[in-house]
Amino acid sequence: MSRNPNYGERLRQWLPAVWRERDESGDLTRVLRVYGELLDTFHATVVQRRDDSFPDQDTDGEHCQDWLLPYFARLLDVRLVSPDPAGRRAELRDAVAWRQRKGTRVSIEAIAEAVGQFEVEIHEGWKRVAITPRVDRPLISEAAYGERPLPTPATPALRAGHPGLPAVTLDLRRCSRAVQCDPGNPGAHETRFADTRLTWRQVHRHGVPCLPDSYQDVSRRTPDVRTPERRHGLYHPRRILLHLPPPEGFFATGHATVNWSSIKAVFTQHLKTDVSAWPEDRLNTVSLGPALELTVRRILWKGSPRIRISLRGLTPAPVQLRGILKIDHAALIVFENLWLDNRVEIATGTVELVGCAARQLVVTTAETALPAVEARACLFKKLEASPGLVRLEFVTVLETLFADRVEASDCILIPDLRKKSGSDDLPSAGCVRFSQIFHIPRPPDPNDPTLVNDLLWVSQGRRSGLRCHRVSCTTAKPLFWSDTFGEPGCAVLHPECATAIASGAEDGGEMGACHEFRHVLRRRAVLDKLMEFLPVGMEAVLVPDTSLACPPPEPI
Repeated sequence: MSRNPNYGERLRQWLPAVWRERDESGDLTRVLRVYGELLDTFHATVVQRRDDSFPDQDTDGEHCQDWLLPYFARLLDVRLVSPDPAGRRAELRDAVAWRQRKGTRVSIEAIAEAVGQFEVEIHEGWKRVAITPRVDRPLISEAAYGERPLPTPATPALRAGHPGLPAVTLDLRRCSRAVQCDPGNPGAHETRFADTRLTWRQVHRHGVPCLPDSYQDVSRRTPDVRTPERRHGLYHPRRILLHLPPPEGFFATGHATVNWSSIKAVFTQHLKTDVSAWPEDRLNTVSLGPALELTVRRILWKGSPRIRISLRGLTPAPVQLRGILKIDHAALIVFENLWLDNRVEIATGTVELVGCAARQLVVTTAETALPAVEARACLFKKLEASPGLVRLEFVTVLETLFADRVEASDCILIPDLRKKSGSDDLPSAGCVRFSQIFHIPRPPDPNDPTLVNDLLWVSQGRRSGLRCHRVSCTTAKPLFWSDTFGEPGCAVLHPECATAIASGAEDGGEMGACHEFRHVLRRRAVLDKLMEFLPVGMEAVLVPDTSLACPPPEPI
């Protein structure tokens, strides 16, 4: 079989025609027989290595391009629900295995972790409710739970502590919790805590739970028939509890850290590069260690050549850059995948941020025609750009936002919008859409749009020219896992956050800085997918569990 680098384009042209003919004839086998060459293309796309079929892709493994996934899903009769490409690939890869083990605890856990791309621990509801012990019900040996066998002869008190008994009354002499154990232990579970995968087991199952309502709590309860929510309605024979850790957001536990003083000289040296004679396609890349990369190129700014210098974090989580940054140069400064942990001052240049968290950004460049600050998928504690235009998309601002003009979409803007410090004036112009904002103004007077008819929407004695799309914006208060900048979970929406914010973005996702993480969409996708694989009448419930963020202790 010959190999042709245009397999992808050939598939793109042929697949729609194949599915149309299949729908008309109802016989997929005949269609594939007619398109024999298409079968060769399938083989080259699915079986051959990706670097053979698609040389422009530089990833390892047997993969296909993302646009092919829906066609393969139809071929295997798989309904793709995951918002992430990795999750959709897992849905296709494991479709047959999931169907073979449909309804089992193993398949439920595998589906949740693959579709949601997060760690889960499963509790079956029928094991968490009080039942009457039966004489004819055999007990599994203690060794199956990882416990030592009871001594013989054993007293009734010792026999009552058998881990397999459906005991309801708690043993106040002992504490029940998870502890680390050897992988060979019969009662071992394997879980990823942050970046570490450990094996653990439950000890003293009948004891008092150290962490109630967590994955470490196996005590039995009275069935709760209320509608399942985070705090009630969880313990019922017809429910499957999926404990998942709260997302860390921008501030991962195992983040990399770099001091600004260690790279300042190199950054300043390249910042002064004369790029006026550079061709537009020239790009200089400088490595600043395993965690940072610096790139320099030439751009046109209002028709004149200008330097564009980019500092990018190379780790999955944002790289913490410590120290005060003061930059005074007519350049476009780009920060990407960084945690700017101190004050950043831009005196004469402009700044662009992608996937960053900044404690305090101060830009004093007087630029209103083009954005002095442009940010996408970023978190700010304080953002000050009083003389300029600020353009924000998927951004969360916690405390301060000063700007002359604001253009915001799909954002969470908690503070009152102000033109500058110490002023009650709003930004004079701009637009806010699909965002959470402190106040939604009254419609302007049709006869005099500048008439002050809303005292909270004033700039320099007149009605502010800042437009607010009233239908798509909301004043609901956001609920985060943490409001403290620098803590894991800061600016990450809590599951109990208002729907207007959790689903208020233009594409139906969540507003704010964590939109690109797709936390809300992942949780919905897991529940949607499990509806196909749970037995009739069973219901899956997601239970946020902060104890999954920390590994269990070692046994004493």
